[in-house]
Amino acid sequence: MASGQNQVSHIQSVTATEEFDTPAAAVWTLLTDWGGIVDWMPDGYIRSLRLDGRGIGAIRHLVTGKGVQISERLVGLDEKAGTLELAMVDTLPWGLLSYRASAGLVRISDNRCRLTWTGTFETADGGPRSNRIAMLLEKSYAKMLLGIRHETA
Repeated sequence: MASGQNQVSHIQSVTATEEFDTPAAAVWTLLTDWGGIVDWMPDGYIRSLRLDGRGIGAIRHLVTGKGVQISERLVGLDEKAGTLELAMVDTLPWGLLSYRASAGLVRISDNRCRLTWTGTFETADGGPRSNRIAMLLEKSYAKMLLGIRHETA
């Protein structure tokens, strides 16, 4: 048997959904301003941001308030469907093997919308490390939704 064939990885998803009393276009503008996240995430969450490129393929290099370096590539964007996709690239934090996230924005009415954010990650196994990563992502998504809520209020 070739080496690596018996390695098992664990894939897990975390989803957060929130409704906002604001037009979908306002939330879409925040999500798609790839470098603008530093302006609306809660204070202290992002220490620095460097942007490489524009549009699909652009990479934002973040350093979190806790010093974790994260690089996210914009891999999909469909304004008509209200979807955005990103993937972590370069050196992945927390022992991740892969990470992809997708956002789905739905217009409920002229002044109300719903955002669903789902992150799917892969680790070497499904043990305590995966559970810790899921909790980190849940907290991160909650901060993101809080930032959007405050910015669009």
